[in-house]
Amino acid sequence: MRARLIRRMLKRFRMLPIHPQWLLSAREERRALGRVLKPLRGRVLDIGCAGGRLRRYFSSEIKYIGLDYPDTALALYATRPDLYADARHLPIATASVDAVVLKDVLEHVPEPQCALDECARVLRDGGKMVIWVPFIYPIHDAPYDFQRFTEHGLITCLDLAGFEVEYLQGQLKPVETAALLGSLALADIMETILTKYRVFVFLLPLLVLGVLIVNVLGKLIGLLPAGTFMPAFYRMQAVRRSRLSKDEGA
Repeated sequence: MRARLIRRMLKRFRMLPIHPQWLLSAREERRALGRVLKPLRGRVLDIGCAGGRLRRYFSSEIKYIGLDYPDTALALYATRPDLYADARHLPIATASVDAVVLKDVLEHVPEPQCALDECARVLRDGGKMVIWVPFIYPIHDAPYDFQRFTEHGLITCLDLAGFEVEYLQGQLKPVETAALLGSLALADIMETILTKYRVFVFLLPLLVLGVLIVNVLGKLIGLLPAGTFMPAFYRMQAVRRSRLSKDEGA
């Protein structure tokens, strides 16, 4: 409980470089979500919706359906989605949905290929699927954190499920990813001190300074040209292939 309280208190500093997730700009995320979600039309299924915060990006013309797994929705988030269900067994009719959103969800599904197959089943031909998923990021929402994905693994899994990838983008340059992990590691030390080893509380100012330095250096060095081998996250969109395509044995 104390750890959750500490994290809630940290949220007020999210826009400042003393926050361990500062490099994951909340402002940029909101803009990116708007760009990718607002063009969606019809019936939209948000799997792993938690409190349904993505609902705000859709107009009243959209039929938004928020779905979450009972254990995580009740135990971790204390939220009430429109539907409680397992992503591997969606209680939704075949070819009845126009878009599916999986934001930071696929890593929490024990059988991700099964979940993607279900998404393909409920989507109409030509329907869109939006996926945001981590590549390098600490364990979170334990014990419901099962795997990480490379871009090649994602493309292969989506192809097997009956999707064509329209775009796939890595988020954060390698040095920014390294800085993010460094900041989170320092934050873990701070949380451990505050919850278990308060005798070391005098070190907290130094650790906060460490987060600030790591974040700023990561941001500045990240301005230099770099490769794409180590993003923190992937953002992608795919389209449901026609069920009459040769790839599906028609």
